[in-house]
Amino acid sequence: MTLQPAAPLAAPLLASQLLAPAARAGQITGTARLQQLIAVPPDAALEVLLIDTALADAPARVLGRTRLQPAGQPPFRFTIRYQDRDLSPGGLYGVRATLRQGERLLFTTDTFTPVLRGGASAPLTLQLVPVGSGRPGWGGGQGALGRLPASWRGELFSAGGSSRWQLDLAADGSYQLRQTWLNRPAPHTFDDIGRWRLEPSGQRLVLRGGREAPVFLQPLEGGAVLRKLDLDGKPFRPGSKDRLLRLAVPEPIAPRLFLAGLFRQLPEGPSLQLYATGQRLPVALEGDYRRLQQAYGRVVPAGKRGQPLLVTLEGLISQRPATQPDRGSRRTLVVEAFGRALPGQSCPQTEMGSAGMTANQLPLTEMGSTEQPVPKSIPAHRTQPTLRGTAWKLRALQAPDGPTLIQPPGRPPELLLATDSERLIGNSGCNRVLGGFQLAGEQLRFSQLISTKMACAADVMAFEQQYLKALEQVRQWSIDKQSLLLQDGGGRSLLLFRL
Repeated sequence: MTLQPAAPLAAPLLASQLLAPAARAGQITGTARLQQLIAVPPDAALEVLLIDTALADAPARVLGRTRLQPAGQPPFRFTIRYQDRDLSPGGLYGVRATLRQGERLLFTTDTFTPVLRGGASAPLTLQLVPVGSGRPGWGGGQGALGRLPASWRGELFSAGGSSRWQLDLAADGSYQLRQTWLNRPAPHTFDDIGRWRLEPSGQRLVLRGGREAPVFLQPLEGGAVLRKLDLDGKPFRPGSKDRLLRLAVPEPIAPRLFLAGLFRQLPEGPSLQLYATGQRLPVALEGDYRRLQQAYGRVVPAGKRGQPLLVTLEGLISQRPATQPDRGSRRTLVVEAFGRALPGQSCPQTEMGSAGMTANQLPLTEMGSTEQPVPKSIPAHRTQPTLRGTAWKLRALQAPDGPTLIQPPGRPPELLLATDSERLIGNSGCNRVLGGFQLAGEQLRFSQLISTKMACAADVMAFEQQYLKALEQVRQWSIDKQSLLLQDGGGRSLLLFRL
């Protein structure tokens, strides 16, 4: 019996393997530069990642990476290889880069640079910013937080119910926060931006932005976890839902909120320097930008278009392509609703060491003369306070359906009428309030009242609505010793304030 070779039997299988489509590979090339001109340590390493961030509620996928060690000196040229089979039609792909010396993060990209949009990407140019380059005392010293930028997400429980939080921290000392209330009808999502600081002990992270009080968190496990603390900076009772978990890759939100800042029309394009963070963002030429531009043109002469103008607006901060094709994308402000222009005003100085606050954190000062803040107490030589220039605190409001006086359930609302203009500045116990007023003798009327949209406990927000409605009905005022009484046109008492 003669055995035949097995090769002919395997030929069809071998042919099918040879004819099967091979996995196709692609690559992304580019150059990474440093924002500051420094000599890079000889043992520094550059890492560049290709990521997919299409899933909002899941960590970003890493599709490819490259590591240069030693990195050498800038500019750094890199190539990231990836497999086409890892791409999907709904993917949102971007590139991030970091420069480290051992475990120490030296530089990082602070923007999302999109790639693979409709085909192969052109060579990229990435800019890395120094870590801890924020203002003195804010940002920096973030060893307990781990590498930045970073994002944390988790579900927390408070007196107002359960909410999902996402916190983004940038290396420059700025933050973004989104709070989405669960099991509440829309609108139930509230965004905030501001400055962060890690206390010298590294035990508490402090956020100061548009909220009436700072937010305290405790870094744990080298920054892998942030534990939410109470309003006094103390831990909640054991077993509380108080943890935010770090995402594998930063996934910054696109905050939508009420903003104030200094607008400029520059040759390279319009920009707005935010009160909240001091950051200067390019302004997109869309949305309600035209009204902002027209307001600027009415105030600032044509020959002085680089001068700043204080404005308020509702806007969206999102990642948009840069005007230069080789610059990737950058954080950009989209004006959704222009508010008003405040000629001659400037950003007030704050403990953050910058002209940086949100419109919902405007201090109770005369904004036109921030070097001389309005006194919050009456000097000894003054026997009676004045209506204007005094920071009044609400004692009670009268119920609309009877003589019952209702006291604020939380922090008392504050009210201040400027002395140099007809401007109202204050808060409602939960949100900041801005507007105008008309004063003639004992007649007083408030107008153009606007407030921010932060979420607070249900009873505080219900009281806030009553307070704002009462302000709109005010027509008369009177002061008796240390008390201010506001009434409607018929003489009915509405609001009682004290010093």
